[in-house]
Amino acid sequence: MPVIQAVTFDLAGTILFPHPSVGEVYANCAAKVGVRVEPKILNQNFLTAYSGTKKQKSAEHFWREVVYRTFGADLPNDKAEAVFQECWQAFADEQSWRLASGVKQTITALKFLGLKVAILSNADARMHKVLQGKGLSQVLDGVYLSTEIGFDKPDAKAFHAVAKSLSIPIRSLVHVGDSPQEDGEGARDAGAMGLIVGGRHAPERCLRAEKIWEVPYVLRAVMTDGMRQGKFSRTVQNLLANLRGLPEDRGRSTDRQLKSLDEAVGDALQKWRIDKPVPEDAIVAHWHQLLPSKLAKLCAPLRLKDDGRLMIQCESNVVKSEVRFHEKALLAKIRQLPGCQVVKGILFTSS
Repeated sequence: MPVIQAVTFDLAGTILFPHPSVGEVYANCAAKVGVRVEPKILNQNFLTAYSGTKKQKSAEHFWREVVYRTFGADLPNDKAEAVFQECWQAFADEQSWRLASGVKQTITALKFLGLKVAILSNADARMHKVLQGKGLSQVLDGVYLSTEIGFDKPDAKAFHAVAKSLSIPIRSLVHVGDSPQEDGEGARDAGAMGLIVGGRHAPERCLRAEKIWEVPYVLRAVMTDGMRQGKFSRTVQNLLANLRGLPEDRGRSTDRQLKSLDEAVGDALQKWRIDKPVPEDAIVAHWHQLLPSKLAKLCAPLRLKDDGRLMIQCESNVVKSEVRFHEKALLAKIRQLPGCQVVKGILFTSS
């Protein structure tokens, strides 16, 4: 049984980004009621406005103050509320957001590793509509927003609430986000594992990935190597440190000789099969080409069993029946992928 059982993702700044920018969206909203402000000015003002606004009783009150501060003196009093309402509604529209590259493939890959995947964000209920519009709601095991669970990150209660809902111990949860404090330290101090995406550093005892699509590979390495007494093995530590440009652990073990990084990488390549075609990687990478696009979004490969049968999880029994209709053609396409000749059959399960 792997130590990791579930992964949660932050939203804004991690898997969702304002499109084309906060300033552009705000400027377009203001223009609808006759207020003209340059997007560049609004972009410059937004970060200061956001960081300088205290938490309010409701998300709407909080964002009203952020909008007012962002526009500043350029916002006429008689049009302030109308501008705010336009901005508030705009960010409930999925068209005002773009997905980080590789998000859907990342979720599919994590599902393939047998992990639950959910959202944990300090956002409000508008995000349900956005996630639905982006086609993510149906592939997630849960969406946990601070305004609904009653706790904000980095409060440990937020992470514990998610772990309880997903029926897993807190130590089996990995939280992925862009904030070293809220997402990294918050998860770590709650007893979970923090994984920072992008940025320049990850807090102590947290992992880091440069891009979203790297997350499954980092976690697969951790799951394969396991954890001993709460610490990662030196091989994993040094490989991750090397990728991050940090000094390696040069301490000498009392029970084995220290290997060079080249030797460690060679062992890791062989152990994790990175030097050979891996069926799981090929299937995940081509999943949306193996089935009709709409159908591929409603199911996901879970894992390849030891007997060579690929287990696929479907959203419902109806979806399972539809996928079964493509079973023979699906298996033939899979077996044409690199390293996938070992796939002997398909098993279906519904969530």
